[in-house]
Amino acid sequence: MLFKSKEENLYRLGDIAYKIHNVVLSVRLDSILDLKKIALRSKNTEFNSKRFHGLIMRSRDPKATAIVFKSGSMVRTKLIDLYGS
Repeated sequence: MLFKSKEENLYRLGDIAYKIHNVVLSVRLDSILDLKKIALRSKNTEFNSKRFHGLIMRSRDPKATAIVFKSGSMVRTKLIDLYGS
């Protein structure tokens, strides 16, 4: 059985204790996205198609970063907590 201890980000599975440093999620949405429109209507976003073809979205709680592409692919990184996704 998996459980989280009182120490921050320390998990136990039987006799094994481990700490999660980073969780990466990858998602494919089944649609084409208008990144410029999303950037204009969202907070904490960065979009400059001349510099990088992805929309960068940052969240504060949980602290994480998502990179969204026009094709509908999304990668979310820098998650510290397994259950913070």
